[in-house]
Formats: sequence, C-alpha cells, structure tokens
Amino acid sequence: MTQSWSDVDKPIPKKDEILIKIHAVALNRADLLQRRGTYPSTEGWPEWMGLEVSGVVESMDAEVEKNSAFKAGDKVCALLGGGGYAEYVCAPAEMVMPMLEKLS
Repeated sequence: MTQSWSDVDKPIPKKDEILIKIHAVALNRADLLQRRGTYPSTEGWPEWMGLEVSGVVESMDAEVEKNSAFKAGDKVCALLGGGGYAEYVCAPAEMVMPMLEKLS
C-alpha cells in the first residue's frame, strides 16, 4: 500500500457540523489497522486516519451556532469517523465536547 502526504481543501461545515482547527491527535489501534488498509474510514468521512482530535472551534454551521454553547475560539475535543490527521476537520456537533479548562 502506497502512502503519501497531500494537500486537501479546508473543509466547510455542513448542517450540524463544527469546524475544528486541530492542535493534537491520538494514535490508537484503529489508526494502525487503517494504516495497514484493514480498517477503512467510516462512510462519509475523509479517507485519511485520525479518530480523535483536540483543538479550537474555528467556525460552525449557522444552526449549530444558534443552538450550541460552543463559539469560535473554544477549546474542544472530538470523536471522528476519520480525517483527524489534518490541520482542520469538520465534526458533527454531537461528537464535539468541551475540553477541561485545566488542560492546555
């Protein structure tokens, strides 16, 4: 299996999504299996690895903005179906959690 780095467009939040500027990611068994080609990203998610991220809210869908406690600049973490090994990722609002204030 050939792996390479490539540039992709910055994602744009769809309905009920939050755009996160990623600061840190996790590495877990599912990522290692995905690297081997035996654990594909969940349908509808980017094809590259990364199931857990933390970072800062960059923007969000207008509906989420009206109905959510999150705002741009908030520190958050999220569970993903793929795509976390990037600079930005869009995640469904229900998969985004606030980071503890004590964490840097």
